[in-house]
Amino acid sequence: MRFIAWHMALAGWLLLASFALPYGENGMAFTALLAVLIGTVGLAAPGLPGLRFGNTLLSVVLAATALLISDMEWLARINSLAVALVVFALSVIPGRSWGPALVKDEPGA
Repeated sequence: MRFIAWHMALAGWLLLASFALPYGENGMAFTALLAVLIGTVGLAAPGLPGLRFGNTLLSVVLAATALLISDMEWLARINSLAVALVVFALSVIPGRSWGPALVKDEPGA
């Protein structure tokens, strides 16, 4: 559950920041699209364990966008790079829900 909450919070922050910070026209549109995709993958990933690596790819794309789009201000670049780093860490480091299911043996079974 924390995995979903973190991804939704990061996606919401990125979506709001894309309109509030000086991203420029191209940067704003692409960052808002990536925010929606990160939130969607984060919401669906606990049901499909391999899907969390989709956010790994999206975080790399977000970092590349922050470095390559020319009309972004530095504050917007730093924000995108920080969010990309946290999303990358969340998607690469396995949480408790990714391990094998714990099966308790019944006494007397």
